[in-house]
Amino acid sequence: MYNFLQRLSGVTSFAMSTLMALVVLISITTPLIPSAPTHEVTLHNVQTTTGRLVDPFDRTSRSAEYARLTFDVDADLTSMFNWNTKLLFAYITADYNAPGFETNRVVIWDRIIRNKRQAKLRLRKHHNKYSLRNYALTFEGVEGANLTLHINPVPYLGLMYDKPVLSLPFAIPRAPEPVNKPGQKIKGKAQAKSRR
Repeated sequence: MYNFLQRLSGVTSFAMSTLMALVVLISITTPLIPSAPTHEVTLHNVQTTTGRLVDPFDRTSRSAEYARLTFDVDADLTSMFNWNTKLLFAYITADYNAPGFETNRVVIWDRIIRNKRQAKLRLRKHHNKYSLRNYALTFEGVEGANLTLHINPVPYLGLMYDKPVLSLPFAIPRAPEPVNKPGQKIKGKAQAKSRR
């Protein structure tokens, strides 16, 4: 009849085929599991400054405009955890259109949520974690922007998908003109130190 190796090969092939069918079924049905997360983002303040030194190797960072946002986040994402959720990746982007660069999306804040205890977010007067700066080094011509909260569930099995859940319009103001322009020499009397 059949020897031991042929029977082992048949059982192993059937087990692997069943396992692959189960993996495909899990990855297809996981996004269909209902969840009802609650989330709210409140933007308090947008300030624009010029000349913040971010990167010592980037000479343009001294003359660029940076936007600093102050916002609140209230979110309860516990319903997004199920038996196939490894973690959640929540992040906020600032999306805007600028002359010369049509679509701009800058991540200004993110958080990795590993379990249900961390899934309740309550941030008060929080500032952007990453700098918000335009490619053109100025926000001139940027008329409006959107602050968008994204949630990215990372499953054990299956594909990751991005879920933008909330969008909030805001305006990016221009930075005030500096008193002394870059490269301008300041005229004044130099004070000499007396030697004794």
